[in-house]
Amino acid sequence: MRFEVLGPPRVVDATGSVVPPGRRQHELVLACLLAAGGRTVADSTLMTALWGHDPSDTRHGALRVLVHHLRRRLGTETILRATGGYRVVLDGHRLDTDEFSALVDAAARDEARGRLPEAREHYRAALRLWRGAEAYQGTADIDLVRAAADHLAEQRMTAYESCVDIELSLGLHRELCAELSAVAGQNPLRERLQAQLMLALVRSDRRAEALAVYERTRRILVDELGADPGTRLQQLYAAILREAAPAVVPSAASVVVPPAQLPAPPSTFVGRQDELAALDAVIGTPRSGRRISGSMVVTGSGGMGKTALVTRWAHRHRESFPGGQLYLDLDNDVPATVAVARALVDLGVAPDDVPPQAEARAARLRSLLSGRTVLMVLDNVSSAEQARPFLPGSGDSALVIISRNRLDGLVARDGAHPLVLTPLPVEPATRLLQAIAGTSGPVTGDIRTLVALCHGLPLAIRIVGAHLRLGARPGALVVALQDERTRLARLTTSDGDVNVRATIALSYRRLAAAERQLLRRLGLSDAHAIPPGAVAALAGISSGAVLTDLIGRLATANLVAVEADNRISIHQLTRIFAREQGHFEDPSADRASAERQLLRWYGQALGDAQRRIRPAAGGAGDRTIPDPRHVFLPDLPDTAAAVRWVDKEADTIAGLIARFGRTHPDLVWPLAADMRGWLQRRASRDTWIAVTEQGVRSAALAGSTTGEATLYGSLGVAHSFLLHRAEARAAYERAGALFGRSGDDAGRADVEASLGAMLADSGALDDALPPLLRARQLGALLDDPDLIFKAELNLGYLHRRADRQQDAFDAYTAALTAAERSTDRDWLAASVHTNLGRLHLLRGDVDRAGRHYDTAVRLARSTGDRLREAWALHGCSDVAAERRDIPAAVAALGEAVTILEPLGDRRLDEMRGRLSELLSFDPADSRHPPPAEDAVTP
Repeated sequence: MRFEVLGPPRVVDATGSVVPPGRRQHELVLACLLAAGGRTVADSTLMTALWGHDPSDTRHGALRVLVHHLRRRLGTETILRATGGYRVVLDGHRLDTDEFSALVDAAARDEARGRLPEAREHYRAALRLWRGAEAYQGTADIDLVRAAADHLAEQRMTAYESCVDIELSLGLHRELCAELSAVAGQNPLRERLQAQLMLALVRSDRRAEALAVYERTRRILVDELGADPGTRLQQLYAAILREAAPAVVPSAASVVVPPAQLPAPPSTFVGRQDELAALDAVIGTPRSGRRISGSMVVTGSGGMGKTALVTRWAHRHRESFPGGQLYLDLDNDVPATVAVARALVDLGVAPDDVPPQAEARAARLRSLLSGRTVLMVLDNVSSAEQARPFLPGSGDSALVIISRNRLDGLVARDGAHPLVLTPLPVEPATRLLQAIAGTSGPVTGDIRTLVALCHGLPLAIRIVGAHLRLGARPGALVVALQDERTRLARLTTSDGDVNVRATIALSYRRLAAAERQLLRRLGLSDAHAIPPGAVAALAGISSGAVLTDLIGRLATANLVAVEADNRISIHQLTRIFAREQGHFEDPSADRASAERQLLRWYGQALGDAQRRIRPAAGGAGDRTIPDPRHVFLPDLPDTAAAVRWVDKEADTIAGLIARFGRTHPDLVWPLAADMRGWLQRRASRDTWIAVTEQGVRSAALAGSTTGEATLYGSLGVAHSFLLHRAEARAAYERAGALFGRSGDDAGRADVEASLGAMLADSGALDDALPPLLRARQLGALLDDPDLIFKAELNLGYLHRRADRQQDAFDAYTAALTAAERSTDRDWLAASVHTNLGRLHLLRGDVDRAGRHYDTAVRLARSTGDRLREAWALHGCSDVAAERRDIPAAVAALGEAVTILEPLGDRRLDEMRGRLSELLSFDPADSRHPPPAEDAVTP
């Protein structure tokens, strides 16, 4: 099928027959889709084109009907539904615009090679493709279509003028006079066309008419533009007055002055030494003895200091580029052909000698650069197509491209070197703030806080520095910036000229609707980085391909980054902007739904991890049926993988629990419950308590007795580990009452065993025995190996404290037997082996104790339990000390202390004291440090 728009839009089938699209409205829809060139046209754009601003539901339905009818005529695969709109599929079809461009390009190549007759034939063939006075004739009153039609009209006139130049050079002036008179009369402001007509007339012995054309053009230019004719017309007019008939249209001469266009370098510049070195390494300088070569793309989000970096570097090396330094700002999507023309003129090419075709202009630029040493800096480049014509060929010229977009195409296809700017580290960010503020001396706490609130973005740092220089008090600025709801409003100069929000908004406005929505959804999360599946849940995307595509587009625009572990990160200030935009653009119900989907995704993923880490632990219940909308759930084949996943996501999950505990309590308390296995093995006790207390509050708000009971039990264990005995007992008693109220005997037995362990640990041995016996009895009735294990292990500890070693040994043996039946076998067995190691050490059987401790270390490490690993290492240290291997004892205990320091375990002070004893131990002394206590499982 062939689409034709060089005239009234029409579709021609394989037989050459015109396929009528239907009524006038069908023609308008087809014209819009073709004008978009295969890109998606939003429903709103199509409806506005058809009916004006009327977004009613009936119009949506009418649009669907119109598109349906078009599909029936053109083929169902020709027009596709895309996100929020429609697009035409051009692959596999022919377009007269493509044929026109191909013929014009062929003509330009022939012309460059001196094959003028062939060039003329190609130009004329291209022009014959036009079937009407304008492209999209009859439908060009729509903005989208008008823009495409105007672009094609300019291409048509440029091709026509190029063709006429060739025909004049071939002596065809008499044949051209009539045609040129008509075309020039329709385009009175195109001076090149008027000059061509004058030349054709004068060479046809029609001198008076040629002078009349000049006079008519002069009056029109003065009346309409207030300007005199350009150099080309004036020189031709003067030549005709002298009765000379130039062979071709003359061009204006220009004086070649090496350009020096670099903007002023930043007055204050701090850090970025690695980035400056990267520019040196890629571009090189003659002074360094290296040949200048290649090009570099300096990219990063808005406000990251890209232009400051490049201008700083360029001014340092400007003497290395005697051919000049070009600086072109391509903001507002300046077409490459226009920018190249400006570069040619700046390098000394007369405006009239600038080739008309894009390819010829790029070739001319490469030719100029091959004999000179020129530095070209392109700023605000939006696409690879904008920059590609500037790539030098041979020679010593260099190109530095500055863009908010990554421009991967230049890297992949053209070998450009990428340099991605990231936020400034704290130390250079602090120096930059002080330099802008004009302060020196020690860094105060307020200054450090201000630096942190700028999140390493140089633009934000410069704005804050300017406020300080103008008299703002650091403390007041801290207060103003700490509230995220107003931070972006504060990160602006008083005149609004420099503005972080506007800088981010510029990138945001260039996104498609689906990309903007995804960015707004990312603003709902407080996390610096989240997994792709969590992103999909936020955005309501159930297709991995769609998600990957959208994330790729945001990453290309440097609004997000894909980390090495595939998590998606977003700069904190961009996240704040995205959240603000969400409040402006998205209904509150949509935002709440996205938050719940995020919590559900983490709930499913964390539930899977909990079942790997601690299958028998009290959690949020069985949720084994996956939500079919969830994609990219983590692959957790074993305990180690589950632990690693939660290690990465723990801060994010804790943040979700803290933030949404009141708004979505029914989804938050299961998260807190399912963190229990990881919290007990890997987290600080304070973190465990904070997360669990929030979970308790959420369970109460959600009205979940099971949730409250489970989380109170977890809270009691956390307090037990810190020897907070009153708090632990209160939590256990509350959990026991709730489990009793709901008839959960397993939960009640678990709490009884924990309470008994805590009482035994505090020395209340008589009080500890009843709950432990009740726990053992309930575990036996339920035939639950995990409950039996816990009761027997803690009974063993009680017997050990009561100096009943055989009873202790029997209890530990029973615990080990129960552990063998448990799905948590290795984790539970680690505790038993630690306790058996202690028991054998007290009996004087050092070798057997050592074997138990070594086994405990291995099992603890295999299950990711840092706490049990430290306890077992403590025992290994005691065994080594008994063997008088003090270096080994110090090494094992030092490792245990290192593990426990971030966890805040109750044994930390004891271990530090013992480590000091070992370090000062005299090998000649026959005494040994006292052994450590048993490991208890609350």
